[in-house]
Amino acid sequence: MQEHPTGLPAGRAMPAPKNAMGYTVAEAAKILGKHPNTIYAWTRPGYPLADARQIGSTFYIPRRAVRALLDLDDMAELATANGGEVA
Repeated sequence: MQEHPTGLPAGRAMPAPKNAMGYTVAEAAKILGKHPNTIYAWTRPGYPLADARQIGSTFYIPRRAVRALLDLDDMAELATANGGEVA
């Protein structure tokens, strides 16, 4: 039996959020490899994580928003490797 039945490349699987609302700023920062202050800045209107929700003093980042940023990062890496630009 396979240990990791998802078939995702090693190191590319996203951990499930501990809360149904999504990732906390600290969790999103760790996944994206950014400083938590960057994640907070990105929660403002017009930025990539503007659909984050604040409940009390905690911000929750939707999983789809984090995934979208990871996909953009993959596109940038691919373009750099091929000597092109991201469209």
